[in-house]
This record gives sequence, structure tokens and C-alpha cells, in this order.
Amino acid sequence: MIYETTVSLLYIFSTSLLYPDMICLLVLFGWSLILVGSVIQEYTSRRRDVHELEEVTLRAASLASSGREKEAAEVLSGYRSPQLAGVLGEIAASLESNILRVRLEKILQDAELDMARRLEPLRIGMRVGPILGLMGTLIPMGPALVSLSRGDVQSMAASLIIAFATTVIGLVVGGICYCSLLIRNRWYHQDLSDLEYSAAILRRALDERPDGHS
Repeated sequence: MIYETTVSLLYIFSTSLLYPDMICLLVLFGWSLILVGSVIQEYTSRRRDVHELEEVTLRAASLASSGREKEAAEVLSGYRSPQLAGVLGEIAASLESNILRVRLEKILQDAELDMARRLEPLRIGMRVGPILGLMGTLIPMGPALVSLSRGDVQSMAASLIIAFATTVIGLVVGGICYCSLLIRNRWYHQDLSDLEYSAAILRRALDERPDGHS
């Protein structure tokens, strides 16, 4: 009696998760399609010219080393790069207010944390998609086996269609998130490398200032 009740409860609980699982998979699939579009859009809008960044940073460092922080900040803010504009703006603001040496490391750390935060949804989707797909595969197997034992081939086929469809959707979501993660991770590491290079130039210029201000 206890065994039968336990089995019935487990069957009810597991089958009741099928529709929420399918809904979550559909939402994730829609989000992954939007993600593909956002990666393409980011690729087309990205602009990287390390030589121009070096030139702008050296010019700003030269101005800062001679005590012309405001002009140096304007030069640094003039570098047009969608992916670096925000961080360079913070560096320029700190440079203009003479607190760059204190804040520089903090700005770079915050930039790195922000990049990691933007990658977190991709890591979650990469894992959750296949998990939901596996759940969508296993849950209908119970009803399919019951239908098979009763000779109801039509119901069994319907359950198996759901099982295979959820598997495919889950794997597609995981694959899209994985590829997007690899691409964006490489982009963001390159951005961080460029920022650290620019920061090193500015830090050296400030350290060489004879008056010791910054």
C-alpha cells in the first residue's frame, strides 16, 4: 500500500513538471534566438583599433604628466569605441579630478566584474537548456511505457514526440549559449587587455610626474 502510494505520488509529481518544463524550454529557445541577433549586432558594432588607442592614451599621458589633466581627460574621452567608451569615460573623469592613481585599479576590477556579469546568463543557459531538455525527455517516458503496456501506440507515439522534441530544443539552447559564450568571452578578454594596456601607460606617466600629483 505504501509502495503503491509512493509510486503514484512520484508519477503525479514528475508528470506535473512536464508542462512547466516545456514552457521554460520555449522561453529559453526564444531567448537564445534573440541572443544570436544580439551577438551579430555586437559584432557589427564593435570597433577596435589598438594603434589609435595607444596614440590617444600616449597623448593623454603626455598632457597628464605636464599637469594638464583636464585636456588629457578630453583627449581620452574622444576615443570612439562602443565597448570601451564607458570605462574610458570613468578613467577620464578620475584623471580630471586628480584621483586616477587611487581609482585606476578599482575601475579595471569593476570593468572585469561587469564583463563577467554579462557572461553569466550564457553560462546559465548553457547548463539549464540541456537539463530541461533531459527532463522533457525522461518525464514523457513514463506515460509512454504505460501506453505501450496497454497497446495504445498512438499515445505512446505522442509522448515520444514530446520527448525527442524537448531534447532537441534543449541541446539547441545549450549549443547557442556555448558558442555565444566563447565568442563574447574572447571579445571581453581582448577589451580588458586593451584597457589594462591603456591604464599601464597612464600609470607610468603619472608615476613619472615630478610634482607627484594625481
